[in-house]
Amino acid sequence: MSSLRREIGLWRGVALNMIDMVGIGPFITIPFILAAMGGGRGMLAWVLGGLLAISDGLVTAELSAELPGAGGSYVFLRNAYGKWGRLVSFLFLFQILVSAPLSMASGCIGFANYLGVLVPRATHAVPLTAMIVCILTTLLLLRRIGDIGKFSILLWIGVLGTLAIVIFAGLPHLKLSAFQFWNAPRLDGKLAYSGLGVALIYSVYDYLGYYNICYLGDEVHEPSRTIPRVIVISILSIGAIYLVMNACIISVLPMKQAMTSQSVVSDYLAALLGTRAARWISLLILWTAFASIFSLMLGYSRILYAAARDRNFFAIFSRLHPTHAYPVVSLLFLGGVAAIFCWIPLKNVLQAILSIRAIIPFMAQIVGAVILRVREPERPRPFRMWLYPLPAIVALGLWSFIVISPEKGLKVGGLYVIAAGIVFYVLREAFAKKLKIGN
Repeated sequence: MSSLRREIGLWRGVALNMIDMVGIGPFITIPFILAAMGGGRGMLAWVLGGLLAISDGLVTAELSAELPGAGGSYVFLRNAYGKWGRLVSFLFLFQILVSAPLSMASGCIGFANYLGVLVPRATHAVPLTAMIVCILTTLLLLRRIGDIGKFSILLWIGVLGTLAIVIFAGLPHLKLSAFQFWNAPRLDGKLAYSGLGVALIYSVYDYLGYYNICYLGDEVHEPSRTIPRVIVISILSIGAIYLVMNACIISVLPMKQAMTSQSVVSDYLAALLGTRAARWISLLILWTAFASIFSLMLGYSRILYAAARDRNFFAIFSRLHPTHAYPVVSLLFLGGVAAIFCWIPLKNVLQAILSIRAIIPFMAQIVGAVILRVREPERPRPFRMWLYPLPAIVALGLWSFIVISPEKGLKVGGLYVIAAGIVFYVLREAFAKKLKIGN
């Protein structure tokens, strides 16, 4: 069987991570965040989302340095939980079957929504347009990783170009008061910080992707050194960009318009540069959305491959293309399911992603990192999380807030996925044991 090839270095890794993190997320969630917080207080959600990302990112960076390999969180959970590692890692894989296609579908739906700025008729066929984008992305990923790495640099340049235009167009109009969220009035008359749980769900969604490089561990040069650097550089860069970009937008657009817009960045650019310029820049926003979908599908396909290769998931997912060495079955499966999920309303898709993933892998992974520290203190750790255990405590606290927030950040569906995974695992193990006895 062919093996994965190490053809991703630092800057290709940063490119893949950043295009995954940005994507269409901030272009579609800004109105949701502002509406949840009744206006400019939504900036707090971006600050807390960045704090969660860097705290959890440091935990992930430590795990990726000591346990590099294709699959990322799957590898971390399998090793951290000892005799329970097989079950916990299986639950992660099981939820990936649902959450990964949801993540890809969110990018495709966002792409279709912004396409309506250029092609108004597209607004009447958003699910169909999103499905077509998903299928085309899947076809583009059916090639060797070296070609994809080079293409990711091109996509990254487009992403940075889009963000640069959005930010520099608004800098002359930037008001420092936009950062002073504590002074911002609530336009909905609710209590000062009610709605923070919902707003945090959307802001965290925009930061997701900082761990994407971990899924490609078997295809990264010097993974123990490269992966932690990619994670930290990506999070710090994106966090700064998000804060400035949002401050620019709420400095320019009337708040009520920003809270209800279907294409808030296009409206913002139209107010600054005119409708024609905004339409052209919408092309770059579509480029950014496509780049994120591309990166997401690339990373998640490696998780299913790694698990199947380790015989902890269906063997068919371990199949690689005979000449170009990419996980062909994983890619086709994820692309197919994501195409179906493109028919679900965007708001429901975004909430479902965090509902399913909050406990496994995120909270479970933080606890696992601490377990490894206690159980194996002498284990080589090329990168150690800064200020340990503070990042783990902060990340676990913020994830817990999302789960138990008054706005019910954790939907019951997330627990259903975990419960279904446990049942499936028990049945699978019982069937395997029966076969072994029979032989």
